[in-house]
Amino acid sequence: MTFEFKKQEIEDLVISFIVLTLVFSRFNIKIIPYVAVGIFTAFIFHEIAHRQVARKYGYYAIYRRWDTGIMLALFLGILSKLLGLRFLFVAVGAVQVYSLYVGWEDREAYGKISLAGPVTNILVGIIAIALLSFGKPSGVVGVSLYYAAYINLLLAFFNLLPIPPLDGYKVLKWNPGYWAVAIGTAFLLQSLL
Repeated sequence: MTFEFKKQEIEDLVISFIVLTLVFSRFNIKIIPYVAVGIFTAFIFHEIAHRQVARKYGYYAIYRRWDTGIMLALFLGILSKLLGLRFLFVAVGAVQVYSLYVGWEDREAYGKISLAGPVTNILVGIIAIALLSFGKPSGVVGVSLYYAAYINLLLAFFNLLPIPPLDGYKVLKWNPGYWAVAIGTAFLLQSLL
């Protein structure tokens, strides 16, 4: 399994990463470094998990930013900050999966591809919570771990909502049991923060 990236894919990931970091930090320069750790472990790992599982199944998969989503995220993030709201829009792109056989879709493969991102977020969230709970880190490390746990679990839960085109819709279509366990776990773990 290869981790080869195209130049455009790297550019799309970097732009999406920067926009998400700005929006999640609420444009607060003091917390941008901590939020960046959370976004890197949540967003980048999430998208790479989708991509790599799709490639494991023999699909061509690549991350593409969504420019309309990028603009909406920034506009709504700025508006939310100015109005004192807590609203975030985070749909800035997605891994696009292509099959050699147009119109052919393996429901199980697509379900597992869709589940890979949120499960990665849940695992990172569990590791961050464990390190926070047992290691009792403070300062930069503690704040970075908190944001890593918070953002990963928030994105896992959000992406598992059963609304098209989110991951949860595809997972639920494939296997309601796996969907229920995943969204329930993401919701439960958020309560530990």
